[in-house]
Amino acid sequence: MDISNRRKFLIGYAFAVMLFLGIIINLKGVVNPLIQEDYNINYSQLGFVVSSFSLGSIVATSIGGVLIQKLGLKKNFISGFLFSSIALVGVSFTDQYQSLILVMVLLGYGIGTLNVSANTLVSKLFTKEKGKMMNRFHLFFGVGGFIAPLYASLVFKFNFNWEATYSFGIVFVIILLVSSLFSNFPSKRQEQTQESVPLKVLLADRRVLIFMFIFGLDIGLEVGLASWLGVYLDDVQMRSKEEISFYISVFFILFTLGRLLASMVVEKFEYLKFVILTTVVTILLLGLGLLGPNSFAIFFSMTGFFIAMNFPTLQAAMFQTFKRNVSVILGATLTAGSLGNVILANWLTGLLNDLLGIRIGYGVMIFYGLFLIGLVYYVHSSYVKNSKAN
Repeated sequence: MDISNRRKFLIGYAFAVMLFLGIIINLKGVVNPLIQEDYNINYSQLGFVVSSFSLGSIVATSIGGVLIQKLGLKKNFISGFLFSSIALVGVSFTDQYQSLILVMVLLGYGIGTLNVSANTLVSKLFTKEKGKMMNRFHLFFGVGGFIAPLYASLVFKFNFNWEATYSFGIVFVIILLVSSLFSNFPSKRQEQTQESVPLKVLLADRRVLIFMFIFGLDIGLEVGLASWLGVYLDDVQMRSKEEISFYISVFFILFTLGRLLASMVVEKFEYLKFVILTTVVTILLLGLGLLGPNSFAIFFSMTGFFIAMNFPTLQAAMFQTFKRNVSVILGATLTAGSLGNVILANWLTGLLNDLLGIRIGYGVMIFYGLFLIGLVYYVHSSYVKNSKAN
């Protein structure tokens, strides 16, 4: 296989991995109520199931960059698929709550390993128009999220239980695992030669820490907007289940379209300026939804269109900023994003909802956005402008 065809194959492979991640990660929206019913657990226990997946993912992303340096991409992809396989099959053999927690930790670790590996791979493949290509790459995650409930409905239509939605994913894993075995990834030697600085040294670079905070805030905002929308519409606006489903569906449809549009227009802007613009619009739309009458609820859904553009574009900006040690820095920022999900999008917002009410709790997303804008502007003015001037 010549270099051009090899590159095309690896790009297609990376897109397929991201599609798989989108399906598996977004199954939770469909199966969580069924897990709660099947295991007869309360909301706190269900929350711990979700958190156990996040814990496994955080561990994987925090050490993933270092493992890629030491073992290379191929072994990390294979490792991710093996852990995912054990969990996807194992979920059908669990009948105890504690066993389910263990399976979810393993699944989170496998998915997290695949996530950091796929993002590292595309960082090496996309040498030009990084913003365009990263938005296309993450578009497949959105497509996976769109497919997930349809796939689950099809499984249920044939009278399979919720465990089967995970276990049937082994078919996709086998296809991708076989592809991994016969793929020619960047070599371990190349990884070690180009990327050999330990994480603790990289964290001394202020830019790395700032990007970690940026990704934490961005994911906190993105996930928080989607996760608490249904609760807000239910508790504050007293919407019906059908109405809530409509607004959430519109959010994710626009989310997917946002990444598609971003892949077409982002190269016309400076990446960080583009993120500032999309975040400002997101905040304005959220403010309209919060301050306006109930008929303004559509503005909540519209935030999905603009916030979707941030994460891939921020990754493209990061790849432009850091030429070396990308896999380790990528792992650190993905870990920060996962922590933003757990701490900002879920724990802090949930705490504020309990203490001050859902209207104020949901409104805290505006402050996440403002802090995000401030940090992105700081990076742009302090580092991007200075590098151009020099």
